[in-house]
Amino acid sequence: MGQFLNTFAEPSVGAVLKKAKKSRPEIEWEKTMEGTMKFNVDGAANASMGEAGIGGVLRNSRGEIRMMFSKSIGVGDSSLAEVLAIREAFVMFIASQRRDSHMLVKSVSLNAVEWVQEPKSAPWRLRKWVLHIEALKRRVTNWAIKHVRREANHHVDNLAKSGIGREIDLINTWVDGPNSQEE
Repeated sequence: MGQFLNTFAEPSVGAVLKKAKKSRPEIEWEKTMEGTMKFNVDGAANASMGEAGIGGVLRNSRGEIRMMFSKSIGVGDSSLAEVLAIREAFVMFIASQRRDSHMLVKSVSLNAVEWVQEPKSAPWRLRKWVLHIEALKRRVTNWAIKHVRREANHHVDNLAKSGIGREIDLINTWVDGPNSQEE
């Protein structure tokens, strides 16, 4: 007669199998051209329409952090948060002494990148923000925007998530910043 394990009556004889967690692939920081400032940005929201936050990190071509931010944007969805994170990067870059440098914005939101490149494609509810970005783009000498995989933006993802419900905005600038490298 066959045997079976009665793990209910004798739990010590059974083994618990856990699903292995997928680890995020390690993506190394990608060096930019000399004179290029790279702003990695991200937005985050609780649920489809809830508290939302934005975050961003500006680095020079050596990967040295020059600015970072983490802010609450109140209630919104992830699309609004992603667009406002890009807008905040432009606002901060213009306000800095770096606006004559080349600015490269990297976002994990392919939609937001497409809307900034092609404002007419943006949903109506986000159009005013995208058009504001359009006006800001004219104040930056040389800029570009690209999509980046989420795995390469984990630090900024954490800043955006910590912006949710943040009561006081976090804005840091450095002349000689820490050397933290990210895609």
